[in-house]
Amino acid sequence: TGTQGFQKVVFENVVDTLPGGLILDVDKADYPNGYVPEGSLVGRDAATGVGEVLSAIDGAIKPIGLTHRPSEVSDGGNTYANGVVISGTVRIKALPTALQAIVDDLRTALPRITFV
Repeated sequence: TGTQGFQKVVFENVVDTLPGGLILDVDKADYPNGYVPEGSLVGRDAATGVGEVLSAIDGAIKPIGLTHRPSEVSDGGNTYANGVVISGTVRIKALPTALQAIVDDLRTALPRITFV
C-alpha cells in the first residue's frame, strides 16, 4: 500500500539549463495526473513570450529544450517549469512516446542535446 514507484531517468547528464526556467501556458485538462512530464519538449511563443509544450517541430514555435523535472500544472494556465535543459544527454527510451517518434527532428532542433 506504499506510494513508491519507478521513475524513469530521462537525463544521463545535464550541462546547462535555461536561466530562470519558463512559464508554460498549459491546460490542466490535458494533464490528468497534474504534471507536465519530465523530458517534455518546450518552446517560447515569439509574439507572447509564453512557453508552450510542443508535440512536434512544425516551425510555428522554435523549440528551446526539454523539461528537467515534472512540473505541477497550476490552475489558470501559468505552470512554472523550473528547469529547461538546453544542453546535456537524454535517454531516448525515457522520453514521452510522442517525442520518441521524432528524435531525428529533435537532434536537428536541439543540437546541444545528445540523444542516446
